[in-house]
Amino acid sequence: MNRCDQLTGVFPISIVKVAIIAGYETTSQRICDQLTALWGAYISFIPMAAGRYEESMALDVDLILVSSHIIFTRSSPAVINKRTDVQIIGRTLSKAGWEKIKNLPDGNYMIVNDERDSAVETISLIYELGLRNVNLLPCYPGVPEQPESAIAITPGERSFVPAHIEHVIDVGERVVDISTMVEMLMRFHLLNHETTLILNEYAKKIVSRSQGLQATMHGLIHTKNLFEETLNMVQDGVVTYDERGKITFLNKVAEEILALPFSRVANRDIRGVCREMQIDTSFLDVDMQNQLITIRNQNILVNNMKILSRGNVAEGVITLKIAKEVEELELKLRTQLRTNGHTARFHFSDIVTNSPIMKRVVSRAQRMAPNDLGVLILGENGTGKELFAHSLHNASLRANFPFVAVNCSALPESLLESELFGYEDGAFTGAKKGGKPGLFEQAHRGTIFLDEIGDISPHLQTRLLRVVQQKEIIKVGGTRVLPVDVRVIAATNRNLATMIREEKFREDLYYRLKVLQIEVPPLRERKEDIPYLAQHFLKKKKMPTELPEPIIDVITQYHWPGNVRELENTIEYLSIMNDGDLQIEDLPFSIGEAVVQVASASDKMTQPRQAVNQRDEKLVPAEYVEMNVERLLLELVLEAKVRGLHTGRKHLMQLARERGVLLTENMIRKQVDSLRQKGLVNVQIGRAGCQLTPKGYAYIKNREEDL
Repeated sequence: MNRCDQLTGVFPISIVKVAIIAGYETTSQRICDQLTALWGAYISFIPMAAGRYEESMALDVDLILVSSHIIFTRSSPAVINKRTDVQIIGRTLSKAGWEKIKNLPDGNYMIVNDERDSAVETISLIYELGLRNVNLLPCYPGVPEQPESAIAITPGERSFVPAHIEHVIDVGERVVDISTMVEMLMRFHLLNHETTLILNEYAKKIVSRSQGLQATMHGLIHTKNLFEETLNMVQDGVVTYDERGKITFLNKVAEEILALPFSRVANRDIRGVCREMQIDTSFLDVDMQNQLITIRNQNILVNNMKILSRGNVAEGVITLKIAKEVEELELKLRTQLRTNGHTARFHFSDIVTNSPIMKRVVSRAQRMAPNDLGVLILGENGTGKELFAHSLHNASLRANFPFVAVNCSALPESLLESELFGYEDGAFTGAKKGGKPGLFEQAHRGTIFLDEIGDISPHLQTRLLRVVQQKEIIKVGGTRVLPVDVRVIAATNRNLATMIREEKFREDLYYRLKVLQIEVPPLRERKEDIPYLAQHFLKKKKMPTELPEPIIDVITQYHWPGNVRELENTIEYLSIMNDGDLQIEDLPFSIGEAVVQVASASDKMTQPRQAVNQRDEKLVPAEYVEMNVERLLLELVLEAKVRGLHTGRKHLMQLARERGVLLTENMIRKQVDSLRQKGLVNVQIGRAGCQLTPKGYAYIKNREEDL
């Protein structure tokens, strides 16, 4: 007496009885053991071989579980005539077994089982779970032609593996899927808190064939209607046919697409059904991916995957997806990417210039834009390199696709790598469950802008070279190669040629990036742009005024180390501090050097600098400076803002040194705290330091007027 028969005797008379029908009694017994281990307290399972259907009909059972659609189809008349309900068992692999094969490289692999149907079911299962880059060849006792392969995969059937096979991967016995158990429990009203806990624990150990079900099972498992709704979340239609071309299975989505119930086409010739529906059958002749065909006046993307045996077609799986839904999904994704900020905001028309040099640079960039080659943009900080990158994308053939910008110097190496290339589930501690797509994936069919490219590490340079050369990436913690179609625009303020000589930058990457090159000149080399840009920024700030001639002379002579960015910040400062009558004294203190050179500056702007010069540029402690320390610190914060610098303690110390004044970190800390309490500054977290409040600006302005 087998284990299940022995257990039957201890169940109460009212216990539910379920017969399990499989091709062989050994297979049925294994399924019986699996289910009894979980549900033996609720259900009595009785094993039965397919050849003993007549005996099963005599059994007084509440449900018949059939191990596969193939077994059901070939013996359906005997079952359909019986009033007892019939349910097809969904089978899958344990997570431990799936881990052994999910990353197998391309090649031929022998699938070994105790019978042909089981081997074919195992192959279909593996393909369905996602391993589709390999050829799986069925092998079983009595196979007409033994497939050629050095590696065998078997679901716990090692004894049937041919002796000459060099390597065997045992994925363990196929296990019953969650969906089968949930449907069975709901049928007999056995779904409760206790059984749900058992299901939850079991789900952690297997790879569910119904991913949507597993993800939402906790919320939808309490009613049958919601459960059936979850099953209908499957996106693709699936049709399988055997080596004779006979249809063996249709899922519900396939039934909807074809407008045919499975019962009407079961075991019918696939080509005959297609001809009746006026469907071109040429896609059945070869492996086909995303072939567009017409079914019932709908465009359908069809995939036809074959299980090959020495070059001859043995079995086939067809997937169907409505093309319109694919287009809508792609459009939705593209819209989300653009909504998330992955879009270029500027055009060449936004580049404001009156300089012949700059106009030639813009003209060259416009000619480069329609090409799909990489571009390297060189220039100092603040010259407008990002403006050129945005404009290049918007003038290219990729303008309708994402524009993804990333500052390579803003992130540490490990974080930048995972952001650029993405990562797999569990790649590192704290990794988002399910993994994350990288910026290269998000820029697919569009442009990625790598700013400050000269700051990346040698390791990332090597990874980036692979993307630029081969247009493919590998995620952090992954092994699968993902193709990407992306244009790379890079920018830097560094001298990459010098870095190559110093072996700090890869020469091969440099030449891959600079297929096309743009050099943006600094503001001091196009002085005619300075008053032109200043007037543009004044209008932008809604200040309809002309700059006085003395101020134009001053700003034209100034060196502008921060380039256009510093000029714009200076005009912003003027728009806040000026009451309508612009004077040289209104210029920020960092421009004082130019004021002294071209105009007669006021004593209040030059006196601190002169005092320092009399001391031979030696640093003077802050407490000995005529200006009070609070006012000095406010001016330093304002100067840092104009120059585009952070206002952390180190930057403020450096700016004080440039004035010949010694400020310690401790003194800055105390003064900033005092200014914050008086409402003159806001203190921010991190390197951003502090910023002047409107009250702080007013304080400086009022003190200037008092002098």
